[in-house]
Amino acid sequence: MRAARLVADAISWTPRRSAAPLLHPTSFAVETGQILGVVGPNGAGKSTLLRMLYRFQAPVTGQILIDGQDVWAMPPRAAARKVAAVLQEQPSSFGLSVVEVVALGRTPHGSGYSRGGAKDAHIVDAALSQLDLLHLAGRDMVSLSGGERQRVMVARALVQEPQVLVLDEPTNHLDIRHQLEILRLIKDLDLTIIVSLHDLNIAASLCDSILLLEQGHTLAFGPPHEVLTEARVSHAFGVQARHETLSPSNAKHFSYHL
Repeated sequence: MRAARLVADAISWTPRRSAAPLLHPTSFAVETGQILGVVGPNGAGKSTLLRMLYRFQAPVTGQILIDGQDVWAMPPRAAARKVAAVLQEQPSSFGLSVVEVVALGRTPHGSGYSRGGAKDAHIVDAALSQLDLLHLAGRDMVSLSGGERQRVMVARALVQEPQVLVLDEPTNHLDIRHQLEILRLIKDLDLTIIVSLHDLNIAASLCDSILLLEQGHTLAFGPPHEVLTEARVSHAFGVQARHETLSPSNAKHFSYHL
């Protein structure tokens, strides 16, 4: 896997011509190997933005460029070798085992009905090991917990060998241990990552830059310490946000009050 630079240039989306935009023209750049956190209250446009990045819905205006190439101008198979996504909604397994679901991530690299044989098997096994799933490889997906299914979806995305990884609330349904494991994995990946997060403290500690959205508009974009100020967070989320210092680490985190 090799990370790539991603640029969103004035992208917007409207469900139909007469409707108000769900996302107004939005621009940002994510440098190679960096992590962008997308944050904002419900209805801010986070999911709409992510859907354009992983080619679920095409921008009404603007372009999404990966190393200078328009991802929406590529054939779907080529785009799937550039961008992978892990979503909150987990599809039905249709009776497939964990290893079979993870192996589906290799589809963009095949030709017709061909498969990569030993190479694909090695890549799948490595992802299962990385996500602590080897002992579940033969299990039906429907028998897994929500957290286990989430880890399977991350493994499937990794075997796709993308340059850009889009994650929609990746720590949902996970217990504390696996939240920490997923966050550590995200930090260690040699990928450009765009991740939506509800937890601003996680976003501040994990991400190189933050895109703060409100009602479909960009409220701020930049380094976490510049974007996630008490005033901006209070305004965007309709709460009284305060930065508090944790002892003995002196690390700062947000607390919220109505």
